[in-house]
Amino acid sequence: MRKIAVLLILMLATVAGYAQSVQTVSDNGSTQIKTYAVLPDRGYTLDKVCTDTTLQFIAGDSLRMAKASCFWIRVVVVNPSHYDDPYNLYVYPALNNTVYSFDANSRRWVGQQTGIFASNDRYRRGSYRNAMPFIAQKKAKTILYIKADLRAVYQVKVIKPRIIIENQSITNSNEQFILVTWIATLSVLFLFFLNNLYIYFSFRDKIVLYYLIAQIGAMIYLTYYKQFIDISFVSSAFTFDVSPNGNMYAFDVTDLLQHFSILLVLYGLVQSTRAYLNTPSTLPRLDFMLKYGLYTYIAVSIILVAINSWLVYLESYTLPYHNILALLLIGSIICACVLGYVRKLPAATPFLLANMLPLMFMLAIGLDHVFISIDGNERSILPDLGVISQTLSFSIALVARTKFIQKELSIRKIEAQKLEFTIREVELRHRLAELENQKISADICHEKTRNELLQERLDVNQRELASTTLYLVQKNEMLAGLKAQLLKLNKHYPNVRQQGLKGIESILQSNLYLDADWGKFKVHFEQVHPHFFESLQVKHPNLTKYEIRLYAYFHINLSTKEIAALLNIDPASVRRAKTRLYKKMAISEPETLPDADD
Repeated sequence: MRKIAVLLILMLATVAGYAQSVQTVSDNGSTQIKTYAVLPDRGYTLDKVCTDTTLQFIAGDSLRMAKASCFWIRVVVVNPSHYDDPYNLYVYPALNNTVYSFDANSRRWVGQQTGIFASNDRYRRGSYRNAMPFIAQKKAKTILYIKADLRAVYQVKVIKPRIIIENQSITNSNEQFILVTWIATLSVLFLFFLNNLYIYFSFRDKIVLYYLIAQIGAMIYLTYYKQFIDISFVSSAFTFDVSPNGNMYAFDVTDLLQHFSILLVLYGLVQSTRAYLNTPSTLPRLDFMLKYGLYTYIAVSIILVAINSWLVYLESYTLPYHNILALLLIGSIICACVLGYVRKLPAATPFLLANMLPLMFMLAIGLDHVFISIDGNERSILPDLGVISQTLSFSIALVARTKFIQKELSIRKIEAQKLEFTIREVELRHRLAELENQKISADICHEKTRNELLQERLDVNQRELASTTLYLVQKNEMLAGLKAQLLKLNKHYPNVRQQGLKGIESILQSNLYLDADWGKFKVHFEQVHPHFFESLQVKHPNLTKYEIRLYAYFHINLSTKEIAALLNIDPASVRRAKTRLYKKMAISEPETLPDADD
């Protein structure tokens, strides 16, 4: 009985299908269904929809939300192929759709659920997400029933659903192409990532660190863009939007990863450019644009992610402007590379050549998002080309920078060697100066000791000269006194003329003019005043011995009385002799010959 009922339902459905427009599907591509019939749902079951002739499907191309929030859609297609071919059916908006197709093997209707609110669809990825497979019989009509649950839609009154049927061979071919390109690109990127990671831990270069961040972002972005790994099963969409033409946009965890990956890529590229070209010093104005442009992009991204995650879906409206902001940032990087090349900054030429092609690919991706497709096309190889070219180009730039650094290190090494030699030379000079200072100190010490000895000797000679002079003065005074006493005796006793007294008088007179006393004085004088007499005779060769002796007494500042006692003359004669000597030597008395009379 059950088989009879199924056959009856199928016959009725087929009859109903004959009354509806039929569309032929392509056996080597995709076909958009433009003709279908619509029935507002009132809690109907599939059996009732198929067998109840009172339920009228109305041909149309839109769903009016005023009539119902759930609809039954009937699609009739013809497979022109000579074989039974597998197809995939896509229905948009993909909120919560159930597709029923008749399975010829099991002889029953099979239902499949898909959409962001369908639990079993979260584990699909790429082209298989939102895909509902079915078998189209050869050269025959195939009827499909779609139950579209649109209860989550509030802001749209009329929706034109998009229904696409694609041959599974095309889907599988696309998936294979996406998988191969993803694995190939990711493998190249991962190998270079490991190489750059080793370089970073070897040299701790900030430029390599920033590029590693960009590479991590590129791997995440590429995985998202290819839709190869979809983690939206973690949670359903945060927010979504449905347009009247049937396009549906949702913001979920994968979109968070998309924004995060782009932030990593742009952050790495901007920071590596600033570090590589040293823009804070070489290009300060452009560095200001790069720095605060990056901060602006990060702030805008965080704000938009927060709004799309917790408030309302705005991604489809803000994404073009968001991409324009990213394009401006990329343009600033290109300007920095060009200006670095124009100003001939260190290693700027290879950096420009390394970044030009990848940045052009990034510009193409951004322009594609702005003007062609917001969601992008996972079959596009622009991201793959951009990532691979950036990876290879950065390696070239890194080699060029390494050569530049090696050259700089060689120059610094030579400068360090020169500096080392200079330091050694300075140290040797310093050591030599220390030795000279020590020698000078020793000479000074020796000279000091010698001067002290000479001073001591001078003091001794001066004391001897003074004592000798005093002795001579006292002796002459004593002899003069004795002579005076003898003169008094001769005066008082003129008649007494003893021969002994005359001998004593003669001896006294001769001692007063004894040259031995002068010679002894002269010896001590020359010890105190070396070369005095020689210099005096050179300057005044016409002086007599008496005048030389008189000048020597004046030179040591003897008083007139002392000189008179030494020469056995009266003080007045000494003063007259002094005056004559002044005139003869042409010497000013107050300057060189002060009188020391008491």
